[in-house]
Amino acid sequence: MNAKATKPNSDSAQTTPAAESDAGVTYWLLKEGKCRKLGKNAEGGITYQVLADADRHRLYIAITGNESGGYFSREHVPFDKIEACLNALPPDKPFPSKALKGTFIGRSSNNSGFAMAVLRNEGLATAAPDAETQHVRHGDMATWKAKLLTEPGKQITLPLQANSTPVCDGGPDEATGTTLSLPRKKA
Repeated sequence: MNAKATKPNSDSAQTTPAAESDAGVTYWLLKEGKCRKLGKNAEGGITYQVLADADRHRLYIAITGNESGGYFSREHVPFDKIEACLNALPPDKPFPSKALKGTFIGRSSNNSGFAMAVLRNEGLATAAPDAETQHVRHGDMATWKAKLLTEPGKQITLPLQANSTPVCDGGPDEATGTTLSLPRKKA
C-alpha cells in the first residue's frame, strides 16, 4: 500500500490530521465494521474503518473492502467533510447517496453509496420513508463522534501518498489538514 499526503493550498494556518513521520502517518483505529450495500441488486457487503488523528480531534471514515468486487476509493475521508455535505442539504428532506460524492477524491461511482451504507450502519442516516433510493439524517452526530473519540483504539501507521483534497459539492474545500488517500483497487 503506497500512500503520500499533500496539504491543501490555503493561506490560512494548517494542521495535520495525524502525526507524520518518514515512516508514514499515525492514526488511531477506533472501529472496524461491516455493513450491507444499499443498492437494490447489490450483493455482499463492505468493510470500513473509523479512525482518529493522532491527537484524537478529528475522525475519518475509510472503506476498506468490497466482498463482491467493484471499484471504490480507499481514502481516509475526514468525517467533518461528510458532516459539512449533510449540513449543506435542506434539513428534514430526503437526499440521494450522491450528495456525498464530493467528499471523495477518487471518482468511483460506488464511493458515495458505500459511504452512505456506513452512515446508515452507524445510525447516522436511515432510509427515507417515501423514497426508496433516498436517505434522511438520523441520530446525533456530535454524540457519535464524542463516543468514538473515547474508544481505546489501536495506533496504526500508514504510508504517505500524494493526492488532492476533496471538495464538497458546490464549493471549494475550506477545511485544513491532510487527506490520506490509498490507491483505488478492485477488491
